[in-house]
Amino acid sequence: MEQLPSRYDFQFVGGQKNIYLFSTEKLILYEIQFKPTPYLFGYDFVLANEIVELVINVADNPTGRRPSFDVLIAPTVAAIINDFYQRSELTITIFICDTADRKEEAHWRKFNRWYDHFAANDYMRIDDGFYDAEKQLIYHCAIIIKRANPYSKEVSSAFIDLMTDYSAGK
Repeated sequence: MEQLPSRYDFQFVGGQKNIYLFSTEKLILYEIQFKPTPYLFGYDFVLANEIVELVINVADNPTGRRPSFDVLIAPTVAAIINDFYQRSELTITIFICDTADRKEEAHWRKFNRWYDHFAANDYMRIDDGFYDAEKQLIYHCAIIIKRANPYSKEVSSAFIDLMTDYSAGK
């Protein structure tokens, strides 16, 4: 009896944006980026060069339709995140929920589904959001770091400060 795959195979392409690629059974090509974001907490932050933004894009969709739910995408994205953290234990990943298509809640649910597949006891996640002057949520936002990161308290503090400053209009 043939065993069904638990995720798609992926390829680390690398480059400046630390790109990974994978293709679904419907030949939809996904590009996962870990885009360097050293300015996020300020260039003088102790781990500025370890901060990356997680970007998940559909790079090619020959179907011409919005990709349908695919149970193998979440475990594939989770495996990619895990692979990237194995390359650098000090990585700080930020995910800012895209609002360009006004489907931010759906994007946030997808991110949570990916994270649920990825989550392990040795990682820590902090969620917050960017708010406007009327206290309306603009963007969901999360960071992921290894619990063993010796700077986890500084990272948590810097993230909370960033979110507070942004919401205060600084």
